[in-house]
Amino acid sequence: EIILQPPSSTFHHLSSSTWVHDEELGRGYLLVSDSGYSGRIWRWEVGGGPITIGKTLHMENSGCRSKIWRGDCPTNHHVTHRDDDDDNHTTTLPKKQENIQNYGSGGITTEIIKGSENAHMGKLLVSEWGERRIVRIEEDGSRTPMAITVPSPCMSGDKERLNTPNHLLYTPWGNLIFVDSLSCDATDDGKATTSGAVYRIQEAVNVPALPVSLSREAHSWNDTSSGETETKEPELLYNGMDAVYGVTLSHDLTSLFVSGVVRGNGEDVRALIVKLPLDDDDDDDEEKEEEEESSDDADKKITMEDSITENTADASSSSPMGILDSKSKVFYDVTPHIHPSCLSSNNQKEETSLFGSMAVDSSGNIYMTYTDGVLIIDSLTGRHIGTIPFHSEDTHHDDGSLLTCTKEDDEEEKEIPTSIVFGEDGYLYVTTKHTLMRLKARVKGVAMPTNLVVPSKK
Repeated sequence: EIILQPPSSTFHHLSSSTWVHDEELGRGYLLVSDSGYSGRIWRWEVGGGPITIGKTLHMENSGCRSKIWRGDCPTNHHVTHRDDDDDNHTTTLPKKQENIQNYGSGGITTEIIKGSENAHMGKLLVSEWGERRIVRIEEDGSRTPMAITVPSPCMSGDKERLNTPNHLLYTPWGNLIFVDSLSCDATDDGKATTSGAVYRIQEAVNVPALPVSLSREAHSWNDTSSGETETKEPELLYNGMDAVYGVTLSHDLTSLFVSGVVRGNGEDVRALIVKLPLDDDDDDDEEKEEEEESSDDADKKITMEDSITENTADASSSSPMGILDSKSKVFYDVTPHIHPSCLSSNNQKEETSLFGSMAVDSSGNIYMTYTDGVLIIDSLTGRHIGTIPFHSEDTHHDDGSLLTCTKEDDEEEKEIPTSIVFGEDGYLYVTTKHTLMRLKARVKGVAMPTNLVVPSKK
């Protein structure tokens, strides 16, 4: 069921979505993040009565405000929305939206609260692509920086400012997981390279709120240590891919699934899901010991030759290792489901990918967006068990993949899924760049416990 689509949707580039439970209302609603221009976050909800509330503007300029880190914050197209008289208004955007700068908001999620009845009741976290950081939105409107710089995935000992962080999630222990793909030095043949990384901030739920008086000043900070907050530094959890597009938690809470690509020679690219064992309840000493042991090994990058079996050492790589690199295993090869033109270098330059957003149901099945729709994969066996198609048969090759990801000047842009999330209202919500849709689900999303959150030491 399509909920919102052009021309009335007014979306530029939807990139993420999350479900929020409102205790006062006794029900939930969906938030969708638009990374186009300076960003907006929209709210979609169905009222408690017979009337649908629909779409309202939740946050304006959600990703770019200061003009410090991108040179400018592009002006969002003006749209009128629900006014004080509860009248609905929409504005039709220009048909051609070429060269949109994605300086808006990327990944969004809700903070987990210890002991709460619902894991979706906490404060909103937003990855600000225009500010190149991740912030938590406080009740008074101030923005507490959670991550600004991270360990470089390219060079040991270096730190880099975030680029376009995406796919945020909390573990039951209150740790924040997020992904980003950062540029590395060019290779000997002059080709630009990237490294996709997964990061973790331990006990992120215990980071104190930033005072309103410092919120504006924090835009210029180069690190969270520049302020008065006591944020733990992000740690490099996984660094085994050339670009990382998504991350999700297994239904038994023991593993992470990471989606991304591995590039070989020339245009040879493979799309993969990697499984990482997650030992979030280990103490810091054990983690440091594992990190020291792994640093003695050869650096690990998934190689093209061994990508289908397991993660293997690549002696030619000088990239630093993540804490879980040595434990990673290739879980599923997505490459056969995607047309080669969609994985070419020309189609890997956008901040959002053509596949990789994931959600997990209560039975452990993984729902992953890709060019043609949604793949359903059994997380226990790694077997493809179903597909939710988004395109008609006449746009496909015999092998079921999209005809192409290249577009002629007079051809309409294909609506490729960009995010997926289970709502608590019995629906599975999926976004494309310009469209929000939902499917009636027979299963529920995996339930996140809240009684395991590590309490503050204060």
